Amino acid sequence: MRRARGRDTGQTATARELLLDVAERLMSERGYAATPVSAVCKAADVAVTSLYWHFGSKEGLLATVMERGAQRWFAALPRWEELSGDSDERTEVILRRGADAVAEHPVFLRLFYLLALEGADDEVAAELVQRVRGHATNYFRDLIAGMLTSEYGPELARAAAEELAPFAVAFSDGCFFATQLEPTLAQPRRMYADLAAALRALAPMAIARARHQERPPTQHGGPECPTNAPY
Repeated sequence: MRRARGRDTGQTATARELLLDVAERLMSERGYAATPVSAVCKAADVAVTSLYWHFGSKEGLLATVMERGAQRWFAALPRWEELSGDSDERTEVILRRGADAVAEHPVFLRLFYLLALEGADDEVAAELVQRVRGHATNYFRDLIAGMLTSEYGPELARAAAEELAPFAVAFSDGCFFATQLEPTLAQPRRMYADLAAALRALAPMAIARARHQERPPTQHGGPECPTNAPY
C-alpha cells in the first residue's frame, strides 16, 4: 500500500512538472492568450481535468510557470554578499553568471517578454511581469550599490543605484534579444562586461545628481532686499 501511494505521488509530481514544461514551451512560442488549456493537455498527453486539479485555472498554471521560471532564473544569479573578493572581482563573477543565465533560460525569458507585450490586455500577465521585473531591478540595484560603495559610501552608492538600475535592466533586455536575433554573433559575456564598463562610466553623473539632491534648498533671487528698497 505504501509503495502504491509513493508511486501515485511520484506520478502526480511528474505529471505536474510535465504540464509546466509543456505550458512554458507552448506559451513562449505562441503567447499566453493563444495557448489554450486543451493544447497544453494534448501536448502533455494528460486529461484536462488533471491540469485543473493541479493549478485550478489557466491563470493558476501561468502563475506557477512564471514562479518556477523566476526561481530558476534568480537561483542562477549569485548575491553580492555571498561572494568574496573586492568590488571588481565580485562584479565580474555576477555579470559573467548573469550572461550565462541568459543563455541557459531562453524559454522562460521568451515567455516573459511575450507576456510583457500581452500585459496591456491581461491583468494577470501584467502583474506577473511586474513582479519578475521588480526582482530584476532589485538585483541590479544591489549589484550597483555594491560596485560603488567602497568609493562613494553606502548612502550615495544606493542613491546612484536607484537611478542606474533601470538602465542595467534595459541593457540586459537588449542582451537577451541579441542572442535571439543573432545567435551566432551575440556574445553575452562580452556584452555584460560592457555593461560593467557602462555603469562605471555613468556612476559619476549619478553620484553628482545624488549629491545635488542632498544639498539643502538655496534661496532664489540673490541677497535679501531691504524692506525700504525703492523697488
